[in-house]
Amino acid sequence: MSQEHVSPYSVMTSDRTRIVFDLYRHGRGSGTVLVICPGFLQNKGTGIFQRLCRDLARDQDVICVDFRGHGRSGGLYTFSAREGEDLEAVLRWARDRYKRIRLIGFSLGAAVSINTVRRFSGQVEKLVAVSAPARFEDIELRVWTPGVFMEGAQVWDFKMGCRPSYPWFKKEKPIENIHRLGSLPVLLIHGSDDWVISHRHSRRLFARAKKPKQLEIVKRGGHAEEIYRRHPEWFLSVVRRWFSE
Repeated sequence: MSQEHVSPYSVMTSDRTRIVFDLYRHGRGSGTVLVICPGFLQNKGTGIFQRLCRDLARDQDVICVDFRGHGRSGGLYTFSAREGEDLEAVLRWARDRYKRIRLIGFSLGAAVSINTVRRFSGQVEKLVAVSAPARFEDIELRVWTPGVFMEGAQVWDFKMGCRPSYPWFKKEKPIENIHRLGSLPVLLIHGSDDWVISHRHSRRLFARAKKPKQLEIVKRGGHAEEIYRRHPEWFLSVVRRWFSE
């Protein structure tokens, strides 16, 4: 896909924060859009998410969001406390333009997705949550794990970054919301070697979710978008199959 097919847009949240997103247009036109929600430090401009968007835009239009405090969006990041307002604004924009909306979130972006999508019942077709935390308070962030700093240096992108706010605002808990999604199909993906959020989080979420649901624990998989980076063909195959079924 060429750069000409990517267009920037912005929306305003209920608390007057400007949220910017890129729209990747499917070459043959599409009544379906997939909304991608990056996690902490990531945004629509990092190389890994640009590659992911282009891969997934072969099947449908794709939106990639800069949550508040990231990329070109305004405001300060609240670690999933208020980012639901950002996603709501984007989903309202998409709802007015597309027949079908799909949603995929990574890490804290997955937490925001689970907490927010229930307010769009019947409008979002399917959800994929990659490396989702069951509760923010339970995130392990095992920074002392051998090899963590080496891995971080290998994947660092100069466009990564965040303007953070106070991290301890009260937050909704995905473990309390996932069973409220009703019949929305949910695919949970987690790496067995995730050093930020243990795969036990997705196992807990899977146990609480209603059917239809699916859990994929990726052997030697890392955190969030690292699963796609290390295993791109597998990741794209699983996601495409989930959306096509």
